[in-house]
Amino acid sequence: MKKILDLALFRMLVVVFFMLGLTGCSQQISQLGRDLRLALWGREGVSMTPQQVEQLPYASAYLKVGKAPRVFVVLAFVDNQQLKWVTEDKNVVVTRFGRLVKTQGLGEDIRQVTQLDTDPLSLGLLKPGTPKQWHTIVSWSQVLRGGYDQQSVFENKGPETLTILNIPRQTVRFDEQVTVPALGKHYTNQYWLDPTSGQVIQSYQYMGPNMALVQFTVLKPYNQ
Repeated sequence: MKKILDLALFRMLVVVFFMLGLTGCSQQISQLGRDLRLALWGREGVSMTPQQVEQLPYASAYLKVGKAPRVFVVLAFVDNQQLKWVTEDKNVVVTRFGRLVKTQGLGEDIRQVTQLDTDPLSLGLLKPGTPKQWHTIVSWSQVLRGGYDQQSVFENKGPETLTILNIPRQTVRFDEQVTVPALGKHYTNQYWLDPTSGQVIQSYQYMGPNMALVQFTVLKPYNQ
């Protein structure tokens, strides 16, 4: 496991960057506490600037779970192609090639997702030979009956423009139609991919049938 982030150091760096950005105006200084709170984690629904994101030496993203406010998360660990993102409260969201594969502290947490090596997201959805169907078993921490079989079909919905950090981004959108046969449930996940790299820039993924929607937007990607 490769450790990326030290939370105490991260907080200190944010303070330094914001202090350097101040001009000494008393009104600006009086806003420092609120600005830092929003910049660190966004309890009120964070909005970062491109400069703030660039200055911080960590991969970062926006995270919104259900009806909760959007927060700012940073990459803490990389383990076997799984990226572990953390919040101020040390809640954890784990992604692998853009797929949500594990959560901690979000309620009905995802405990495990199987068959990740054959996940079309892992193989590269923009590659011509990548299958557009997938089978997996997902288990959750509060569901004691074990995992549930899920069947997915991906569909290319064409180009779309996203605005991230006030900058237009050209993407290719894929919808993932998910069926859970044992429960008779269906839901749709959405992924927006960079047309050049194939990386997932943004995703809307349900934690499971009748569970919270997780919106994840990459601000600064992790580069190995």
